[in-house]
Amino acid sequence: MVVIRGEDYTLKGFADRAQWPAEMDGSHAQGLTSIRLRHLNSGVVEDVALTNIKAVFFVKDFSGQTSHVDLLFHNRLPPMECLWIRIRFDDGETIEGIIHNSLDHIVGPGFFMAPADPIGNNWLIYVSKSRLTGFEILGLRPRVNSLRRVHSAAKTSLA
Repeated sequence: MVVIRGEDYTLKGFADRAQWPAEMDGSHAQGLTSIRLRHLNSGVVEDVALTNIKAVFFVKDFSGQTSHVDLLFHNRLPPMECLWIRIRFDDGETIEGIIHNSLDHIVGPGFFMAPADPIGNNWLIYVSKSRLTGFEILGLRPRVNSLRRVHSAAKTSLA
């Protein structure tokens, strides 16, 4: 049973499990382009394009639980200060590191990153975004000491 939600529509119906990839990991990279859906009320079978949809919800029943409040595991934890990332440069070099969990890496021309390798020669790197060909967020981390120094220096230079 699936519910497909678009910007201004909701479709409910049944989809054969045979159309889903056996390995879900492979489908993330390729994505799904359509779903063959047998509509709940009419029984009509159609291929529903998945362009410009909000999401496909795989449901236990169609009635839903409008009064249900989602269980949130992290709502009582303090926010993590840093992102663990992997970047790729246009020359093929790949580096993992820690950056502030802020908009700095999005809005500026570059950002500071503490390398993830604690025994490497670098303790801090300024990355120019103009040379990046890849940027992946691998997880969340507490702030590392080298980023504390950059953050403190930025505050004192602005004062």
